[in-house]
Amino acid sequence: MGKVILQASRVSKCYGKKQVLDKTDISISAGECVVLCGGNGAGKSTLIRILTGIEKGTTGKVAFPEAGGKSYSFMPDHMEFPKEMTALEILTYYRGFLDIGIRRAVEEVLREVGLWEKRHQKIGSFSKGMAQRLNMAQALLADVELYIFDEPTNGLDPYWVIAFKEMVESLKHKGKTVLLTSHIMRDVVDIADRVVVLFDGRIEADDSLAGLYRTYQSSNLEEVFLRIMKKQHSSKAKALSS
Repeated sequence: MGKVILQASRVSKCYGKKQVLDKTDISISAGECVVLCGGNGAGKSTLIRILTGIEKGTTGKVAFPEAGGKSYSFMPDHMEFPKEMTALEILTYYRGFLDIGIRRAVEEVLREVGLWEKRHQKIGSFSKGMAQRLNMAQALLADVELYIFDEPTNGLDPYWVIAFKEMVESLKHKGKTVLLTSHIMRDVVDIADRVVVLFDGRIEADDSLAGLYRTYQSSNLEEVFLRIMKKQHSSKAKALSS
């Protein structure tokens, strides 16, 4: 295992009396692709927002021990772009905020996400899939060590789901690290080095695919996920009835 580049310890998050995350520990090592999965309301996006500093945890600590500070790029699950601007204009604008040493060429990134030919088209006329690829592009503008993608395949057609997975493999080949969330197991199963399963704000599994398959006696990640969910729902029901 490589050096740890992101470490979260005992992270909890409460909104009023509702606890969304409960003493969560997670570490990300250089060069791996970690998939964070869980059902709706499991706490995936909340954890991602805390890891990226968008929100503060109620308790706990997030650190980038080997980076000398934060060194990541982030694709949120949804991003609103100015509808009157073009893809070329908005990425050129965003690029201007990046340090010179990590800037990638706008043309290169737009070609990667298949939007170079649409570079002069107003974003307001983009389809959902095109807008999602533009969201992906703004994250890929920076040449950094860690890329964090929140539900990156939402709204993508099968061609671009495959293309995204190829992008992740290319990033890993360059020594980059990837953390992503997904509730669609089939979209990410073949690129995951580790899978972290969240349920009701707690990490219920954190292992390689092979390890999860051995533990839950299955060779299907969706089935593993369902078995974890059923086990936790059963435990929760017993606790409530006792």
